[in-house]
Amino acid sequence: MRLLITAGPTREYIDEVRFLSNPSSGYMGICLAREALHRGHETVLVLGPTHLKPPEESK
Repeated sequence: MRLLITAGPTREYIDEVRFLSNPSSGYMGICLAREALHRGHETVLVLGPTHLKPPEESK
């Protein structure tokens, strides 16, 4: 199975000054990607800015 997982914070600008955001660390998405890879799935991880390291096997 091929999977696409998104993780981490996002920022969507309303105008030049204001934006909507979320405080996600990306931890849950990275854990999901690791488990999917462990189970043999082809996994693409789209990761926002975070200090956490993505699995090396993910694309």
